[in-house]
Amino acid sequence: MKNDFSDKVRELFIIDGSYSRDWEDGRNDADCLHHILGRVSNSPYNAAPLNNFRNHQPEGRKNLPSIHSFEVRKKYLLKTKRFLDKIGYKPTKEDLIFLETNKKYYDKS
Repeated sequence: MKNDFSDKVRELFIIDGSYSRDWEDGRNDADCLHHILGRVSNSPYNAAPLNNFRNHQPEGRKNLPSIHSFEVRKKYLLKTKRFLDKIGYKPTKEDLIFLETNKKYYDKS
C-alpha cells in the first residue's frame, strides 16, 4: 500500500530501527504510519504509528469507536503532538497551517 509520508517524516517515528509504539494500545508492534485525518496532509502532525491489521483496519477494531471518529482522531492528534514536542521537532510552515486548520482537535474541552 502506498503511503505518501516522506522518509524524513517516517524517521521521526522510528526508534531503534522500528516504528515507535502503537498509538492505540501501546504495543511495540506498530508497522504503519496512519494518516489520522486522511491524506489531506503529509505533515508529521497527521501521522500515527499503528499496527495495520489490529488497529488500522476496521475489522480489527471491534467494540471500539471508529478510527474515523472525532474522538479517536483527537486522541491520535494529541498524542502525536505531544510526541513531536517531546522529541523537539520544529514545525514547518505547512505544519503550522495543518495545526491551525485543525485546531478544533487540540482544544482542551
